[in-house]
This record gives sequence, structure tokens and C-alpha cells, in this order.
Amino acid sequence: MRKTNLAIMAFLSYSLYAEAQLNIVTRNSGLKEYTVQNAQPYDSLTNVEERSFAALPGQTLYMHGARNDSRGYYDTFFTGNFLAGSGRQVYKDDGLGNTPAEAVVGKYYEVLKVWTESDYLTVGCCLLLREKESGEEIYYNPYLYPLSMTCLGFYEKLKRYIGQTFLSLAKRVETEDGQIITPPEGTEYRCVDVGLKMNSDGAFLLMEGADEVRVEACSIGGDEVYEFVSAARITSLTERYSKKYGKQVAFRKVDTGMTREMVIAAWGEPYRKTEIKRQDGTLETWRFSDNRYVELLDGKVLNVRVY
Repeated sequence: MRKTNLAIMAFLSYSLYAEAQLNIVTRNSGLKEYTVQNAQPYDSLTNVEERSFAALPGQTLYMHGARNDSRGYYDTFFTGNFLAGSGRQVYKDDGLGNTPAEAVVGKYYEVLKVWTESDYLTVGCCLLLREKESGEEIYYNPYLYPLSMTCLGFYEKLKRYIGQTFLSLAKRVETEDGQIITPPEGTEYRCVDVGLKMNSDGAFLLMEGADEVRVEACSIGGDEVYEFVSAARITSLTERYSKKYGKQVAFRKVDTGMTREMVIAAWGEPYRKTEIKRQDGTLETWRFSDNRYVELLDGKVLNVRVY
């Protein structure tokens, strides 16, 4: 009997020791809640995206809809907070896990609360929305259809571009009548208006060239436009990085001799960095999307490879 008791005590002691070493983290340890009272300042430079989630309480969103929503919105709108364990009951479920488009598109929503979750396994966001007309509240997952809503503050802020001069980055753009064209790099345009289409990627800038052809362009946050670069940005970067490198950075090009800061200004942050110590210095390799690589020796670009 004594041996049995000793064995049980030893097992319990080991179990308590093991539990102490596990450092168990509860599921919602990374869940944060934002309301109008503690929301981060919203600068209106970004739309409904990860950079702005914590600043959205108090803002108004318009649901213009995704490009192809004939089957509705799968696993996107719910009747409870799916991040806080309230289940995943789909709002007006059609039986296949979809919310019909007509139930949500074309409506204005006030953001009441935002929850973000980030832990070892998951990254998530839930927006509590109140429909302006009916007062009905629903919970929204912004990750599956990120371009289906536009924040009115973001839309209004886009009007700052009207009247500004832009130069083409030789990217494909859509004209007012639906044609796809690729203006040569450096072709001059002027922003004449801001627009929004139903079932589209959201708000856009309307650019007009010397030929009076109007094309759509997309703001990507800050003072940058995906398909164009503003004359003001070229001037600013030239003053900052010199004539030799400023214009190249503005046109999103990387060249030998550039600094780390210039590379990031042109291409953004790399998704991966590696470093090797050599006799002639420290060699870094930066990897970017679209098979782009930059090698830097002691902080300056030594080689650029694009595959």
C-alpha cells in the first residue's frame, strides 16, 4: 500500500511539474477589442484593411459589393462574434454558408466595435456593424472579400488628388468605356474626379490624359497610386534622394548604389532577409514578391535580379 501511495505522489508531482513547463496559452489571449473610446486615430489614408482595422470604430462603410457576388458572400457575415466563441451562425444563411448579396449590398453600415486576434496559430478580425436604415447589427469578417466595402472617410480623402498631375508607370488601366490600355511610362495625366462603382474593387481616381481619354486608377495608401506616380512625389523623392536616385525610386525601380531606405521606398519591405559575413563586408539578400531579389553589401545595393 505504501509503495502504491508513493507511486501516486510521484506521478502527481511529475504532472504538476510538467504542467508548469507547458506555458499553456488560452485561445483568446490575443483578442483585442476596439470601440469609439479606445480606437486608434483614423487618418483616412487606408480603406478597410489590416492597417486600419483598429481605427474603424465610429466610421461609416458602404457595401458596394465584390466583383462577382452572384452566389453571395461565403463565411463573411454572422449573427455573433465568431472570434469570441459565439459560434459561426451565418447571417441569412442560404443553406450553403452564404449570405445573399441582396441582403447586404447597397447599404451603409456604422462600425460599432472591432476585435482583432493574433496568436501563435491565427490572425483574425471581426467588425460589429449596424445597418444605418434598419438598425440591424451583424458581424463581418473583412478578410474573405477585402474590396467589397469602402469607408466614406477614405473616399472623401481621395479627393485631395483632384487637380494633381501624375505620370504613368506603364501599368494596365481601364478606360471609362471598359477598354484595357497600357500608357507608356511617363505619360502625363491629371486627376479630374473620384468615383465608385457597384460590384467593383472600390473607390478609384479618374485620370485624364492629353488625348482626353479617361482611365481609372487605384490608391494604395499614403500618397501612392498603383498605376501612376504624382509629380509632387517625384519632386519630394528627388529632393530626398538626389536627382540620380530620386526619380528611379518614384518609378519603383531599384539600382546599384541605392541605400536600404531607397530600396524600401521603391519596393516596400522584403518578405525575407538573409545575411552573410564576408571579408569585404556584410552581404544581405532581400527577397520580394514577383521573383525580385536585391543584394546589398554594407547597406548599399550591389546587385538586382528580377526573374
